[in-house]
Amino acid sequence: MDEANTPLSSAEKKELRGIAQRLKPHVHIGKNGLSESVTKEIEMALTKNGLIKIRFEGDKAAMKQFQADIAKSNQCEYIGGVGKVGIFYRDMPEEA
Repeated sequence: MDEANTPLSSAEKKELRGIAQRLKPHVHIGKNGLSESVTKEIEMALTKNGLIKIRFEGDKAAMKQFQADIAKSNQCEYIGGVGKVGIFYRDMPEEA
């Protein structure tokens, strides 16, 4: 997120969801959940791209927990999703 950890406005989230429609899921989270390797893969994808999709397997309660855990552990924001796909965003660092 940006400097002050300001949450994105609903208009910003809407714009990002529109951009994310063209993306394919970067990571698939199966029934084993968030392993250390999956968390590292999410971190690499966020660092490289800033906006990623993640496909979840499992029930809605597990998906909600995964979404919260990913947002917390990877310092990113869950901005929405459809069905079993979630969209996550983190500000890309400015290149000097």
